[in-house]
Amino acid sequence: MSSGYEQIYLDLLPELLKCDLAESAGRLGLQVLADGAVWADYLGREYRITSTGVKPVDGQPVDINNCSVLVHYILSKGCGEMERSYLPLTRINRMKIDGQKTLGHGLMIDPLVQEFGSDYEKFQAAALKLNGVLEAASQDGGHIWDFQVLPKIPLRVVYYEADDEFPVNIQILFDRSAPRFMGFECLAFLNGGFTHALVTASREASASDK
Repeated sequence: MSSGYEQIYLDLLPELLKCDLAESAGRLGLQVLADGAVWADYLGREYRITSTGVKPVDGQPVDINNCSVLVHYILSKGCGEMERSYLPLTRINRMKIDGQKTLGHGLMIDPLVQEFGSDYEKFQAAALKLNGVLEAASQDGGHIWDFQVLPKIPLRVVYYEADDEFPVNIQILFDRSAPRFMGFECLAFLNGGFTHALVTASREASASDK
């Protein structure tokens, strides 16, 4: 019996059969391979998207939510360019303050704080493994890292080191244009997958140093 997340993915497959993959890929900035499959680099892994589903190129097990995100992306009717203006996902969705607290300081952020704590060098090593680009520091002293998670969906992470008054704080921000390309629930899946990928990259970097 399929889990809830697996069922979400399975329910998307009939729509994928009807999708003009080449048209979507061209509009969304993805590469079409010689055999008609679409290639995507997502969270440090390569994937093939065909009319029958999403498969990682390396053949290793994959979080089914990552497959769902890629199907949602290729099915997107979004077009246009990114705004390069960033907000928390909850502000983009105009959720209530209670919802912002849950998402901002709950499951999607806590794993990063637990993994990196006040060790900015450890965070930096993980960010580089995911091809993050360090930008100029924010006006309030945060370390800004940009990640091109998908061609039309950049993420920005701001890492605030702890000081005498405040503990370490890590923020994940989305481009204002993101809802044109994915619904809120799918962006939340993407946020969770990105968090997991950063933690995994951190542990891989630590293991390689031993």
